[in-house]
Amino acid sequence: MGLRLGKDLRFHGFDMARAAPLIPLLLLLASLAPFGLGVLLAEASGFPAAQSVLVLEGLTVAALFLAGYAAREAHAPQVGRWPSWSGVDRETWERLAYGGLIVAGGLAVVLQWGWRTGDFTLPLVGLGILAGYFIFAPPVAWTRRGLGEFWGGLCFGLLPLVSGYYLQTQYVISEILLYGLPLSLAGFNVCLVLGFPMPGQEAEPKPPTLAARLGPVGAALLYTIVNILVVLGMLVALYFPAARHYAQSWLWALIVLALVNQELLKRRAYYRESRLQLLVFLTLGLHLGMCLIFGLGLWGRL
Repeated sequence: MGLRLGKDLRFHGFDMARAAPLIPLLLLLASLAPFGLGVLLAEASGFPAAQSVLVLEGLTVAALFLAGYAAREAHAPQVGRWPSWSGVDRETWERLAYGGLIVAGGLAVVLQWGWRTGDFTLPLVGLGILAGYFIFAPPVAWTRRGLGEFWGGLCFGLLPLVSGYYLQTQYVISEILLYGLPLSLAGFNVCLVLGFPMPGQEAEPKPPTLAARLGPVGAALLYTIVNILVVLGMLVALYFPAARHYAQSWLWALIVLALVNQELLKRRAYYRESRLQLLVFLTLGLHLGMCLIFGLGLWGRL
């Protein structure tokens, strides 16, 4: 079993053939980190996390991610700027996807009726299936409709954050939006840049991503608009925090990173594969950095 790698995967002495397999792991972290933020926010609100429930909840999020990743490998392996696994047939990936769905559904039942995590536990998991697994899987296949990036952003921001908070407290608060909205916007840009076609590629990926539909210039403009909203979200967290903490000042470093990403697009990174690959990792780094700094701020409130 190996990885099918495209061309132009080396830049500035950095071997993308080694780095590209990290993308799925980083995406898994990008889905688990907002969930952890929700749990920290619940603890900061006076609801200590039950360790057994927390483990089951984390496994549920991981199972949903596995289902979504396996659905991509089974139904749209050419979509996304990371290599597909060779040596694994479509039927195996479909079985893995169904296994992830079964595990997530079973854990949701145990959490809702065994651990009394609230009436919306199953609906939240159902929304996770709709937003994650059906990004690629028929009959919905959000990517085919140009909506995959929207649902992907939801899976990397608001949805796991709300789930992490609700399953500990059985209700939600408005402070969730302070963290969830900028993370969802940053997650949207992660999905958008992952969908940029290779420069000079004649045929669009099937199904076409949103970036492929818009073209490189249109997709860069959309990335810019969302990037501005992400920066505004971080500025709101800086100047209108729910509680002040030393970690907030580190958001300035992430604002600089967002400007670096913007400069790459200004220099038409979408016309060079090496720069696009760099932009993928920097965009992922921005999202994960926001999770880290938001988490440190919440940790300081415990």
